[in-house]
Amino acid sequence: MRELVKDLINAKISRRSFLSGMAAASYSVSAAKSALAAVEPFVPGSTLPAEFVRTVKGTGGDLIAEQMLETGTPYLFCSNGSGIGPIVDALVSRPQIQLIQATQEGQVVAMADGFAKATGKPAFGFYSRVGLPHSTSNMYNSMKDRTPLVIMSDHAETTREGTDSHEDIDNWEEAARFYTKWCWTANQPDRLAEWVRKAYKVASVLPGGPTYLRTPRDLLYKEVTGTVYSGEAMHVPMSLRPDTSEVERAAKILLSANSPLMEVGPEVGHCNARAAIVELCELLAIPVIQFRSITCDFPNTHPLWVGEDDQVSGYLQQYTKPIDLYLNFGARQRRNGYAGKGNAIREIHASVDENTIGRNAPYVSALVGNLTEIAKDLVAAVKSMSTPEQLKTLTEERRRICAGHTKAVMEARMEAGRLSKGSPVPWARLVYEIRQQLEKDAIVVVEQGTEYKSLGMFPFADDAMLKIGRTEGRALGWGVGASVGVKLAFPNRQVVSFQGDGGFLFGQTDSLWTMSRYDIPVMTVIFNNHTYEETRWNIMGEMGPAGKANRDYVSYLGNPDVDFTKLAAAYNIPGAVVTNTDQLKDAIRKGLRTLAEGRPFMLDVHIRRIGIGAEVTNYQKFSLAQIRERKV
Repeated sequence: MRELVKDLINAKISRRSFLSGMAAASYSVSAAKSALAAVEPFVPGSTLPAEFVRTVKGTGGDLIAEQMLETGTPYLFCSNGSGIGPIVDALVSRPQIQLIQATQEGQVVAMADGFAKATGKPAFGFYSRVGLPHSTSNMYNSMKDRTPLVIMSDHAETTREGTDSHEDIDNWEEAARFYTKWCWTANQPDRLAEWVRKAYKVASVLPGGPTYLRTPRDLLYKEVTGTVYSGEAMHVPMSLRPDTSEVERAAKILLSANSPLMEVGPEVGHCNARAAIVELCELLAIPVIQFRSITCDFPNTHPLWVGEDDQVSGYLQQYTKPIDLYLNFGARQRRNGYAGKGNAIREIHASVDENTIGRNAPYVSALVGNLTEIAKDLVAAVKSMSTPEQLKTLTEERRRICAGHTKAVMEARMEAGRLSKGSPVPWARLVYEIRQQLEKDAIVVVEQGTEYKSLGMFPFADDAMLKIGRTEGRALGWGVGASVGVKLAFPNRQVVSFQGDGGFLFGQTDSLWTMSRYDIPVMTVIFNNHTYEETRWNIMGEMGPAGKANRDYVSYLGNPDVDFTKLAAAYNIPGAVVTNTDQLKDAIRKGLRTLAEGRPFMLDVHIRRIGIGAEVTNYQKFSLAQIRERKV
């Protein structure tokens, strides 16, 4: 659907072709018509009611600012650059938009990404045209996460386009095309508001993603008369329902399963489908595992929660019937290894993105549409095909066993965290102590390789704590900036950012500058084990020459031994270094007290290394100073 919407609003296909394409992608007729109604106002040549448009006279920058105001966005994330001049000129008379400045373009995108993830609405970023290369790493993350962003920059003046001039290359759009749903160079200043509106809508249509708009700098300054579109002209909902006959077929398959398993993924959060999926799983006692996702897409304290895919084996030791039906609700790919020997697993795949259906595995049923609507329709179909007594007989044993397993795992995990101690600090104890002191609705922004080990002790649910993380992109350098955006979205909730020491060193000190300038009280927690642990596991675990020689070439970070609190102090941010468990409680308490006072805090905790090569501290040493022939 993403490509169909883009082609329709760019006039590459007709309305009839759009409907045909939706049908070919397995959307129901009603869903196709709903989608068309939502995007039709954005098709070139379409007319809108008079109350949806207004005329604005001013510069190109004024048109952009006026259209941003119509979206209701309170913030514009930006970095320095003379190209932003027309925008800041426009904001002089429009104080409703607050600039949040970063010192590097990649962190601009990370902050906007965090805000968009937290609110579910597109966020805006603007930076100098030469900042595009810096920004693409986090644009890539946003594209993989399907985060709705509108990123803008200036462009070479119209008189110099195509001349390989100062701060310019040909075909800038190509550098952003792979990481965006839509990118455009706007050469008609009177239509700038129209293109901002288009970028906003394309970014927000499920599955979402970043868009990128460039405008020649001279056109941003040019005085024009243009049309600005009201918020109602941008917020047109789509009700994408699955095909009725396919829902009925899937319901029959569900009722025939002896041992179903559901995996939830990021589309659950994008569709606000958690409550509907909980109802479906409770109806049929379906155990749930979590695919890599932005949020926790099923309450992890629920009796049907199993964890991640590597924890299924523990559940199957209690419920010994091999998995015979796998339900993929909004995850990117199918997990393996659930079935007993020789046992084939049927798959029901539900997604809002038809491009993912069956991409990596065959299926017995495909449900295309909004996951909330799919779950609700399945609940209705199952109830129409069975009695409460039949459902009780089908689910009672599985419900009891899964609940007991989930409770035992959580209790064991908490006990392990409580009892672990020493120096360096065991990661489980750090997480346990933070859990004990955080408020019930705190938000954890996480950028770590193996996230679940540090998140399994926190209660994540709609009425409890919130996790904000990443899906499949995993380019480092995102989390600290994202935590800034998350805190701006939820100023009245505690926000802590979990960072590995290696990930923080990917240019993220820039975001400490922003935290300090705007009094954004986030506690950054560095899990400082002086290593890229997952990298070490993967390289040395292969037992190639490096592994056999027990040599760590690229993962050890202990030289230089970075004191992250000193980096924070350079930005006037207080902090604490923790080297043993006896220091933890007081350091965490100090950090949370600092947040309450309105300032950010840096908590640098020396964590015990684990796994293969944990004891190795060697690296390929080299000293240029020692081999030089002159001491200069």
